[in-house]
Amino acid sequence: MTELDDRTNYERLDPSGLHRRLQGMPAQCERAWHEAKRTEIPDDWRQFTEVIIAGMGGSAIAGNLAADLAGPNSSTPIRVVRDFYIPGVSAAQVPDSGPKSGQLVVVCSFSGETEETLAMFDHARSAGATMAAITGGGTLGRRAAEAGIPVMTVDAPGEPRSAVGYNLMLLVSLLDRIGVLSVSDQEVTDAVEAAETLVSQVGIEVPARDNPAKLLARDLVGRLTLVYGGGNLSGMALRWKSQINENGKSWAFAELLPELLHNSVESFPGGSEIRQRTTALLLKPHQTTPELELRYTVLGETLERCGIERRIFTGVPGRPLAQSLSMIVLGDHVSYYMGLLNGINPSETPSIDHFKERLSGPDPA
Repeated sequence: MTELDDRTNYERLDPSGLHRRLQGMPAQCERAWHEAKRTEIPDDWRQFTEVIIAGMGGSAIAGNLAADLAGPNSSTPIRVVRDFYIPGVSAAQVPDSGPKSGQLVVVCSFSGETEETLAMFDHARSAGATMAAITGGGTLGRRAAEAGIPVMTVDAPGEPRSAVGYNLMLLVSLLDRIGVLSVSDQEVTDAVEAAETLVSQVGIEVPARDNPAKLLARDLVGRLTLVYGGGNLSGMALRWKSQINENGKSWAFAELLPELLHNSVESFPGGSEIRQRTTALLLKPHQTTPELELRYTVLGETLERCGIERRIFTGVPGRPLAQSLSMIVLGDHVSYYMGLLNGINPSETPSIDHFKERLSGPDPA
């Protein structure tokens, strides 16, 4: 029996039951999709020229995932901002007659207390921008409600990163209702079923010999992980990277195709010691354009030529949402098992907590 098949390790290192929250992600998504329909959205919110999603950490990644779902063919660009201010934010322009246009700012914070996110909320509100909030409550929820701004409530237990499914589906519902992307109830059902299928393959009860997430976690521990993604799995590379950092307590970096072929590939031949301890994870959409397919092929050939270990993970068949939810399930479990193998509680984030405590105290300067 391996370490990851010993149930006492879960009791000892995961007393809060993070694994149950990870396995409940598909049900979380389904619940959020239906709950989102309770929020009233103004009828004239279908003519925005840009959607800006403002947030940090686990609350912001849903914006990247939603932008990937919208894809390059969307007539309304989606921009994700992680900062104190939102560059280019302005009040929506309302002509004397005709539909509304301009920007919609969606502010996301699971706790409702994130300093940077509250600053972006205040910035957007002072500019008179049209706004919505996605939050679990806190100061953001209170300020938004007092200002008459539509609030979509994240009703999920645990850490912000564990609520990504809820956050994503609230955001997807909002974007669907205002015409930025199109997602049907059937597509959501199919995506939830695909995610549940993967949960059944990577959960803690599945032995390591038959569990792809446990096997990958074992191979990644103690190594440098590079996560590469493109197309509708671009944001997913960022998600896997951050989960390996937070749950796995391990070094990981993310880069996107095709951009990395214009710079990062030059570093591949150098540093034999680094190359020997590096694993590249290529997250590949099930459907790609010929141009992107060629770049994945060339990237794989280059990694092999340079002696860098690589693994390719292809999205499940079906629509982009099914690929997204399934990849969340796989990446979350891999990172969770890495934390256990490192002998650390994967749900706790002591370094992040220290950082926040230090910033809330006296001026470091």
